[in-house]
Amino acid sequence: MASPIDDLRNSRIALLGLGVENRALARFLQERHLSFSICDGRRPDDFDSLQREYGDTVREWHLGPAYLNTLGRFDLIFRTPGISPLRPELQRARSRGARISSQTLLFAALSPAPLLGVTGTKGKGTTSSLIAEILRDGPYHRVHVGGNIGLPPITFLDELTEEDLVILELSSFQLIDWETSPHIAVALSVTRDHLDYHADLDEYIAAKRNIARFQTTDDWLIVDTNCPTSNSFADHGAARRLSFSIEREVRPGAWAADGHLWLRSIDGPAESLCPLADIPLQGRHNWNNAAAAAAAAMAAAVPPAQIADGIRRFRGLPHRLERVGVYGGITYYDDSLATTPDAAIAAVTAFDQPLVLIAGGSFKGADFAELGRTIADRPLRAVVLIGREAARIEAAICRSGTFTGEIITGGGSMGTAVAEARRCARPGDVILLSPACASFGMFANYKDRGEQFQREARNQNPEEP
Repeated sequence: MASPIDDLRNSRIALLGLGVENRALARFLQERHLSFSICDGRRPDDFDSLQREYGDTVREWHLGPAYLNTLGRFDLIFRTPGISPLRPELQRARSRGARISSQTLLFAALSPAPLLGVTGTKGKGTTSSLIAEILRDGPYHRVHVGGNIGLPPITFLDELTEEDLVILELSSFQLIDWETSPHIAVALSVTRDHLDYHADLDEYIAAKRNIARFQTTDDWLIVDTNCPTSNSFADHGAARRLSFSIEREVRPGAWAADGHLWLRSIDGPAESLCPLADIPLQGRHNWNNAAAAAAAAMAAAVPPAQIADGIRRFRGLPHRLERVGVYGGITYYDDSLATTPDAAIAAVTAFDQPLVLIAGGSFKGADFAELGRTIADRPLRAVVLIGREAARIEAAICRSGTFTGEIITGGGSMGTAVAEARRCARPGDVILLSPACASFGMFANYKDRGEQFQREARNQNPEEP
């Protein structure tokens, strides 16, 4: 049977969409003297520097509006995650014999190290990073983190050995055509999202389910016992199961109760890992992330004391409920990573003091009804709405019928939004950026959005640290 690298040498390869993942893959192929073609909908002028960099390694450039019309020429097509493998053009290419793959699928086939995958609608990045923090002192030689968190894993493939572990944050865009599953799979809560990409909710769930679908009896699946969808993944694979919860005790797994985080192995007694007050992350939803990470670490044979130490050390991710500072007596929090209504709900409910919320952004088929009800039920002084989804979020808040705060719409920049929020806030309040939406349109990405918020927060009161 041919190795994956031999398969690459014997195939006519196309990289479909030259985003972050496929640029990393292009470098990987170029370093191995493997030629490929590039298909991308952008203008040729956007690729002048790359055409010089890639040189003769690229056989053909298919750029501009007709870039999908040439897929029939190739044996192997590596799609960027933003292009669904269910698109008609890719389906036609497959019917003519082409194989559809991705950078993460190729990495999974080549990695000598076992994989630990994390998926879910919210909390993937925090949970993945927390697991890595817990495992930094063993039992694996080295722990690498990649995937949807921003680092294509193909970039560190050459560093890996069998004694390492790779933690992958996996989105539905990446999982939709997976035909393998990681050794340890973590399924956080799965709710409605990305219906601008998936045909419907069932297709979205089916993509997420691939994280467990191909597991064997040697593998582990960790599920949120309070999420029926996450729980159902156990019915589609053969892995051993652990659970986590912040609502009730689970056996075996990890849970929060009586002011502590608890752990129970398959055969052992319940053991207190740490007081919940020792978890540095803001909000009850982060107890859930800590419980998921603890259960995953238990599956990786990490002793309880090491799990507790890792949880206590972890300070969170940039732009995920990140405390920016106190300016003018008001505390600013950057939660730009909250790109779904559920994530924004978790952020809003993480605070007891009065809030001014900045929310809104670009469309991806979200339902804002529950977010509207949550906003109405919490002590919010005002909501500042930005972006294309401002009107839909405002309508959801108004349908609740009980919101008494101010709703401000039409902010054309982050500077305007933060200034309006500052006008409504009082000393002791929190100004929270938790958009519940994607960032595109007003911002390059969620990082740009968060960085602009932090800069404007500091500019409101430059005299304070």
